[in-house]
Amino acid sequence: MSSVLVLEDTPPQDPADEYLAHASDLLTQTTFSLLIGGTALFWFCLLRSRWPDVYAPRGRLLFAAPARIGKTFFRWISMVLHVKDADILFSAGLDALLVLRLFRMLAWLSFSASLIGLLVVVPAKVLLDSDSSKDTRLYDRVVTAALGSKDSLVVHFAFAYVFTALVYYYIARFAYETVALRWQYLLRVRNTRPARSIMVTSIPRELAREQRLKQHFEECGLGNVLSVEIVPRIERLGVLVRRRYQLLKRIEEQIVLMLGNPCRAVGYDPDALHALLTAHTHGAEAEIRRASIRQALHAWALPQFHSERGARRLDAKLDQLDLVLRRFHHADSVLQEVRSEWFSAYDGRRERSSTVGYVTFENAASAHLAAQSFTFSQPFEMRVDLASEPRDVFWQLVTLPRVSRQMRAFFSLATYILMLLYWLTLAFLLSTLVSLDSLKTYLPWLPDLAEKNRWIKALFQYTTPTLMLSLMNACIPYILSWLARLEGIQSRSAIQASVVRRYYLFLLSNVLLIFTISRAVLADYSKWIDNPALIPRLLATRLPTAAPFFLDYVILHALALYPVQLLQFGSIFLAVFRRTVCRTPRQFADAMRPNYVDWAFILPQPMLVFTVLATYSSLAPFIFVLGAVYFVIGGFVTKYLLYYVYSRQFETAGRFILPVLKALAGSLWHYYVLIIGLCALKGKVLYVLLLLPLLYINWYLLSRVSRQFYQ
Repeated sequence: MSSVLVLEDTPPQDPADEYLAHASDLLTQTTFSLLIGGTALFWFCLLRSRWPDVYAPRGRLLFAAPARIGKTFFRWISMVLHVKDADILFSAGLDALLVLRLFRMLAWLSFSASLIGLLVVVPAKVLLDSDSSKDTRLYDRVVTAALGSKDSLVVHFAFAYVFTALVYYYIARFAYETVALRWQYLLRVRNTRPARSIMVTSIPRELAREQRLKQHFEECGLGNVLSVEIVPRIERLGVLVRRRYQLLKRIEEQIVLMLGNPCRAVGYDPDALHALLTAHTHGAEAEIRRASIRQALHAWALPQFHSERGARRLDAKLDQLDLVLRRFHHADSVLQEVRSEWFSAYDGRRERSSTVGYVTFENAASAHLAAQSFTFSQPFEMRVDLASEPRDVFWQLVTLPRVSRQMRAFFSLATYILMLLYWLTLAFLLSTLVSLDSLKTYLPWLPDLAEKNRWIKALFQYTTPTLMLSLMNACIPYILSWLARLEGIQSRSAIQASVVRRYYLFLLSNVLLIFTISRAVLADYSKWIDNPALIPRLLATRLPTAAPFFLDYVILHALALYPVQLLQFGSIFLAVFRRTVCRTPRQFADAMRPNYVDWAFILPQPMLVFTVLATYSSLAPFIFVLGAVYFVIGGFVTKYLLYYVYSRQFETAGRFILPVLKALAGSLWHYYVLIIGLCALKGKVLYVLLLLPLLYINWYLLSRVSRQFYQ
């Protein structure tokens, strides 16, 4: 097997040649991925035509429901393709629309870059590379336009500037569209209460009264204040509410055991039963109420309780119900008493109020001015931000004090770092265990069989590592979401933004860096020990050879894992399991509700794929073709899920999409480091000096220009 990457002063037998993909290897990965994805798509079409409400639960919504697809087999594809942006905005919200436009923008960017790479970079590299073998296959030149000689470096040098301009052109145009859509949306909702409100945290002691806080903002000249609410400390009230809720659930479960769900008894009156169960009575009236409940439940009980033995069982259940009802009425009375005493005597004193408040102005302009202004002389006091929607606020964490929040943030960060180190170790071990050399220790017959069958070799060499790595990373968002809640973040949108950021960094270090470097370590471990000075040179030599692994990574996610997402294994299995154990109407309603959209499962993986495309843009231009396919399929699947499956739990009006764009533009750093390092090791000092301005341009655009889109 001949290598397409030749480095000066290296032995003819290149250890990294094991990781270079050829046409048969890429065809094998594509075949396996199409087999998985095609099977998943077929079963989805079959199951969706059988149970359309299960796979399109948003169709049952009473307001802003999407158009029903019906029980067709393939017609749903054309219906999803013809859904307009206005329909998505009306039904799923601005956040969903911007995410779908992000997929569309990345698909066009990948398509444009693939044209430049395949029609310009590869032919120019072949013409300038005097050291390339004439019998090198066209596919090898397309898939890996490697740095085989010093002459072809000029192609990669020129492509660095072209690719940078292309990336910032698409990202800047998308950012302007996002800002325009965001302001149009905010203008439409400017008269709503959340649009005219701000959230104030770390309220100082002298302003911890609602009247003083109102006077403070009016004296700042920001506009008239309509109302001020300082969130009280009601920890005990929350405990009482949760206790009453648990008792109410037990009452409902016991009623269902006696009457069934639904109750089919003649003369059953749910309103009368509800009045008997919730009435607060004392003394003789309480005894009359208990007797009425027993009489009604005996009359409406299931047929199995009509016999003499069944009547004794029913009496035992009624005794248990009477005990739970007494505890429920006692908890309800205590709750009403505590709530009445607390709010009637609340005077806004600091010991009874938190340091968080909400201020509502007469117009939205005043709220935006207040959120962008310094309204207090002390730097860590009176921190102001636009208020989130009530459904977005994570009320359990709103009243946490600042010191507790800082301690939680430190613990969360430390836990994240430890988890990252632990997972990086697992990724390194995985990359070593799935190699054919390592498998030879446990399965001596496997390498010989792989050498005889190219399909088996490609399966263990490319498909298995990418699939195992993807499955291993699938549980990370759940852990990061728990850490974000532990940190004390006050809104659901901020929690998901934190998870998106951390999960992207996790994938970046776990997939792009560690999994690639581990392969380089395995290939040249002995050389690293004998001569540590060769480490930079060997890394620069081996890192480009990891391009075939990422080609397979993109293929697997595009052709296999995205179609599998349509089946919704986790949510459907959980819903079916909950339906089997549900008894009360409340439990059935909770089991039948649509799943809420979680951006942590949608955005980080496309962000990683774009980072991979940027890193290997000129080294393997064919990866942009696969990237375009990935974003087209990913956009289509995400469009179906957002429009027909997931319900929005909150709306940020596109606030979280701008940091995503900044992260995408920041992925160019990996490409610059790789190209500059390779040019330096080739001895092209002039190219290195001419590429250094790209570092300053990227830093300036990310740090200075991008700030204007946040203000």
